[in-house]
Amino acid sequence: MTDTEWTPIFVLPNIPLEAQIGCDIAAIAPADDPRVVTLKQEHPSFEDFMNRFSDNFGDSFEPSVLILNSEAPPAFRDVTALASFRDLIALSIVTHSRAMALRHPGGNRPLYGDAFAIYPWMLDRDYEDMIGNTPAILGIHHLSRFRGQSSPSLFRTSLREIDVDRPLLEKLMERWRLHYSASTSAWEDIALMRSLNMAYHASLLPSGTETRFYDVGRLVSLWVSAFEILAHPGGSGHANRDKVFEMIESTPWAKEKCGQLSFDTGSKKLPFKRSLASWLYQKLYDCRNDFLHGNPVERNDLILPVSNRTVFEYAAPLYRIALTAFLPLAYDVPAPHQDDASEFAAYVTDRIKFLRPQRLIEEAILTATGANTDRDTLSS
Repeated sequence: MTDTEWTPIFVLPNIPLEAQIGCDIAAIAPADDPRVVTLKQEHPSFEDFMNRFSDNFGDSFEPSVLILNSEAPPAFRDVTALASFRDLIALSIVTHSRAMALRHPGGNRPLYGDAFAIYPWMLDRDYEDMIGNTPAILGIHHLSRFRGQSSPSLFRTSLREIDVDRPLLEKLMERWRLHYSASTSAWEDIALMRSLNMAYHASLLPSGTETRFYDVGRLVSLWVSAFEILAHPGGSGHANRDKVFEMIESTPWAKEKCGQLSFDTGSKKLPFKRSLASWLYQKLYDCRNDFLHGNPVERNDLILPVSNRTVFEYAAPLYRIALTAFLPLAYDVPAPHQDDASEFAAYVTDRIKFLRPQRLIEEAILTATGANTDRDTLSS
């Protein structure tokens, strides 16, 4: 595949990339990616467009670009498929970053889905005029008048390789390809893409400067919806809290403590022992019901006992737990014979690398018990 076989579809001005993220069908690439460089060389107007971005204080930058293989099947050219591609990348990073924030507070990380927002203006297919397309606008304008900007609501935090949950990303990309290449998609793949779309919107900033705890409650509601869509059995079946519990409890845990059924869920009259992850989901579920049904709510209703953190902070890592169970995301490579030391060492290294994001997520979940964030304290 040559560099000239790629087409720029959208730009993402809020997330600087150190390297491309994608596959042979589509990718989000930095401006210095060889494919993007070739496009700028072949189309001077595209280079002009890329150079017309700055942040809110006038500092210039070139945005990241969602590029598509020109030979991609028609289904992958549809905005639905491309938006799903963005969703799965965003969730593979935001869930990981949220877990890191729980384990290691502080630092700059892409914590919100807004980092992966698609810019509403783009050059047309002939690389001549600017096209703006949203539900609110459909317009055309001259490139010479264009001045692109990043979002004023968040910093352009550079995305590093260590910020990406690779096992999750690769599995989601595999399911994305399967879903959009199939003549008739399986219900599970439809549910997955719908759930990722809901989760992406749940991962966005609660609001702007005027954010209130009602805004956080609204996002909690979207997270619960993402779980329920994922747990829906399809057809005439239905999703509810217990279906989500079942999905969570089927997780192939990396840490024994996370799988222990030690927490009361259900009602006071009929308590039921479930895992910490299920207990956290119960908290999300109760918050959702109170906010959406108009029940009396207070800021403290979002605060968890012991850890003194908000339940909202655990929504994204908990969603990764649900994805682990749903996909399922388990290391199923058979172990080689230990007589071959080099092959066995490679196997162990690969297994540790695969399980590292899952262990991080589970360690983040365990902080809800008030456990010290020191790794020794959280070990199995």
